[in-house]
Amino acid sequence: MTDVAKSRIEAMLARRAITDASHAESTRVALLEHARMGRSVPQGTPERGVVWVTPAEIFARYGLDEFGRPLPGAADAPVTLEAEAGRQE
Repeated sequence: MTDVAKSRIEAMLARRAITDASHAESTRVALLEHARMGRSVPQGTPERGVVWVTPAEIFARYGLDEFGRPLPGAADAPVTLEAEAGRQE
């Protein structure tokens, strides 16, 4: 494989990581918005089909209590796009 082809592949993989991180951040923001409004959201699972996720379960996914406040002792910094991108590397 040529150096040009390798560099193009590396560029595509780098963009994919950034796109995946952006998608994760967008999903997080949307889920927390729904939870703050008191809305449950549907989620598809292979084992159980579609299930409804309650606001308390959404908050728990992101280290928050049932009212959307950070849990005592939890990391103060929220999950951000930059943090998600760092995890995927």
